[in-house]
Amino acid sequence: MRDLAPIIKALFKEKLVPFLLILQIAVTFMVMVNAVNMISEREKLMSRPTGVDEENAFYVLTNLQGPAENYIANLSHDLASLRAIEGVEAVSPLNGVPLGFWGSHVTVYRNLGDEYAIDNAGYYGSDEHIVENLGLNLIAGENLTLSDTTITATGSHNISANILITKAFAELVSPEDWQQAVGKTIYITNTPHRIKGVVEALQGAWPRWYGVDGTIISPVIDVYNTIRYFVRAKPDQLDNVMEEVNKVLLNTPGRVIEKMQTMEEVRLRAYKDDNASSKLLISVCIGLLLATSLGIYGQARFSVNRRKRQIGTRRALGASKGQVIRFFMLENAVVSLTGLVIGFIAALSLSEQFAQHFGLTPVPLPYLLSGMVALFVLGQLSVSYPALQASRVEPAIATRSA
Repeated sequence: MRDLAPIIKALFKEKLVPFLLILQIAVTFMVMVNAVNMISEREKLMSRPTGVDEENAFYVLTNLQGPAENYIANLSHDLASLRAIEGVEAVSPLNGVPLGFWGSHVTVYRNLGDEYAIDNAGYYGSDEHIVENLGLNLIAGENLTLSDTTITATGSHNISANILITKAFAELVSPEDWQQAVGKTIYITNTPHRIKGVVEALQGAWPRWYGVDGTIISPVIDVYNTIRYFVRAKPDQLDNVMEEVNKVLLNTPGRVIEKMQTMEEVRLRAYKDDNASSKLLISVCIGLLLATSLGIYGQARFSVNRRKRQIGTRRALGASKGQVIRFFMLENAVVSLTGLVIGFIAALSLSEQFAQHFGLTPVPLPYLLSGMVALFVLGQLSVSYPALQASRVEPAIATRSA
């Protein structure tokens, strides 16, 4: 520690180079920890369960042929044909797709005539097979049955029905105990709906929507000329089932298949921008760490070359190689810690601004502490080779003329 005072004195004397290095370390730390926090937030967002058996599920957007009065018959024919395909676990019509950017939402009230709503909820209309089809987990109440199912062309949420809701929405309906939501009646556009059961999860159509986890499932099928069939295949048969579904549907004259997409593809598309942002942030972090490492290394090499006669003199006066190495490591530690303390304060300030203006979670303390340790270790590693070179300076160099 007796080298500490000379090091600090030398740093104050040089001023510019140490200041720039301290500034670089502070900026790197500030940006890095906030970027890592943003990446973590995006990972949490992208890893939220949709509630669907994504690995084995896909949907197909197609049309129903003929006049409107034939839609129901054509729908029944399509469902029977698709369910007969080998490898198909279940098929249901569905008016939207989880994370698919196309769907419905409704405003839900606790009582008829209430001024204030419970909240908005995602809305899916389907048949009694929807739980089996999507691979949902029923955790309270009862499943839908054939007697609950209705087919309409007037807007499914306008028809009173027994419904299922997600646990996230059950917690809004019955905050004291979400299981008590079963059996209660809620109102959508003045129409009563009785909660028959609760499923663990089913996300809505919009991944960035605040109510993406609060969802209502109604056994009322909207029948129009355009229809979505949601298909769940048996394990390891997804590709074969998709091919067969395409063939069966195209056997009908006038059939048009607008889109066929797996749930894994839907998820990738839904979070495409988030994935791209995460990769960009990772690249920025790597670039900053590399630049900082090179900056520390370059400054240390320059310092060693400039101080060779001074190092030689110290060696001639009895300083060991280990003491020379320790001197440069300590010098870097002082610079790094100064930069990290400044960066810590700046990172907290930036994190607070992000939280206020963008709704991001403030950077957790473990991230800040881990970032400080990581950058400190990086600095020590970067300076280790120049310090080793310094220790190899021969004492005789002190006697050479400039």
